[in-house]
Parts: sequence; structure tokens; C-alpha cells
Amino acid sequence: MIEKLKKISKKHPREGSRKAYGNLRRNDIVVNHKKVERLWRENGLTVPVKRRMRRRGKGLDRPIKPLYPNHVWAYDFMEDSCLNGRKLRILNIVDEFTRESFETYVDSSIPAKKVIDVLEFLFFMHGRPAYIRSDNGPEFIAVAIQDWLKEQNVTTAYIEPGKPWQNGVGESFNSRLRDECLNMELFCGLSDARVTIENYRRYYNEERLHGSLGYVPPFEFKEQWLADHPDYYMGALPPNPRDLSLDASKQAINEKSQTAVLCCQACAPMTSQRSGCVSAEPYPLAGEIIINEKNI
Repeated sequence: MIEKLKKISKKHPREGSRKAYGNLRRNDIVVNHKKVERLWRENGLTVPVKRRMRRRGKGLDRPIKPLYPNHVWAYDFMEDSCLNGRKLRILNIVDEFTRESFETYVDSSIPAKKVIDVLEFLFFMHGRPAYIRSDNGPEFIAVAIQDWLKEQNVTTAYIEPGKPWQNGVGESFNSRLRDECLNMELFCGLSDARVTIENYRRYYNEERLHGSLGYVPPFEFKEQWLADHPDYYMGALPPNPRDLSLDASKQAINEKSQTAVLCCQACAPMTSQRSGCVSAEPYPLAGEIIINEKNI
């Protein structure tokens, strides 16, 4: 048992005993959670937790509470840097109901036009949300974004200035990404960062146990919810793969800014030692019409 716990801790060094207990139970290992907590503590596997500052309004609920998938999305920016000092910006987009991470878009600069490009692709893939939540950053309050969202019949839900807890789901994903990926990795360049962060996003959706979802991954929670609500309509039909290169994105042909381009493997150890996820796949770019002779 101790060796199994040490193996879990080595693979996911920033996850605690509760996640380890959930992993053991999902692998049909019957054990008491108190025993797992005791062994976790006695073997020095406890993860140091940063103490949070107390704030006002702790018991207040978020405005526009999500009730079903695609009801409310949240998006926010993060920043990091490469070993060469190049700045990285990360646009995170999350479904607040399922906690599924739709995108971790990485680039050196992400103006309002690129935000629209990413959202347009995600609307094509997943359907349009009823609301999209964000802070009052310049990229989100830009007239171009507000006008475009209005055309898409998506209502903006801006949080109050100085109250990031009103965007709790987005901030929670940001903290997990920072703690379990960005702080654990060194990026040699933009391509390396895209592949590594995309690997973590897939691990987060497909494998990482989420406490607020009953200790199941977001994908599994979403599939179970849809199975329990067969009459629910997601609002987006599955895309035809042959149409993705034409309709998925409006970016220029030579602009390789969508997710990860697999011309090289990530040098960071996330792929082999922690997440174990498959490599990232690039977004299709507008103008790249790929014709498969076998399908003609």
C-alpha cells in the first residue's frame, strides 16, 4: 500500500491524500480513507498548502449559477515565461457546470481579435453558451468582443471589480494549472509550452478527480449527466472532420497560434512522468484545405 501511495505521489506531486484515496478506490482497491491519510502523513507525502486570506462575502453565491452544460462559460488570462525570458499568455476557457476545460490557448500575445478566433472555434465545436463570465480586463471589455458576442446571442456576465471569487470556477482552474503544471515545468519555447499545457488540460479533463463532481473527472461527469438527461440538447452537432479546415477558425494560413503544433516533442517531463496524456493536436487553420484522396 505504501509503495502504491508513493507511486501516486511521484506521478502527481501536487495532489493530496483525498485524490490518492479516490484513485485507489477507482482501481478496485478497498481501503479506509483514514488509513490512507495516516500513511500519507507518516511517509512525508503531505502537500504544503498555502493558507488563504479571509475575505468579505465568503458565504455569498455566484451570480448566474450554472444549471446545465453550456449554460455558463468562464474565461480568464494567465501569464508565465520561457527559459529565454519570452513572455507567455494563456487564455483559459472552462464550462462552469461540468468543470471541463475547453481551451488553454497559449501565445506570446492574445489581443481581442485572437480571443474571438478561439471562441468562434469553440462555439463551432461545443455550441454557444447562454452566458460567458469574465473580469473587466481590456481584452474582455473590448468593443469588438462585446459586439461579436451580441451577434452570437451570448450574454456577457462581468464580475464586480476586485471580486475574483465571483469567477470561482475559472479561478479554481487557474490555480490548479499554476500549481500542478506551470510551477512544475520549465519551458524551452512557445511550442514546448503549448504541448505541455495541452497535455495537462487533457489530464485535467480525462483523469484528474474533481472533488466538487463527486471525485470523478469532468469528462466522466459530463457523460453521466447526459446519460441521465437524454432529452437535453447540447446545441451543437458533432462536426464533420472534413469541414474543420474550412469552418473551424479564421486565422491566417501562416499563423500557428492555435494550441500545440507537434513538430517536436515537449522537453518537459509532464508527458511521461505526470499527466500521461496523449500529445496535443493543432487547430485547423483557415485556408488550409486538406483533401484526402481516399475519401473523394
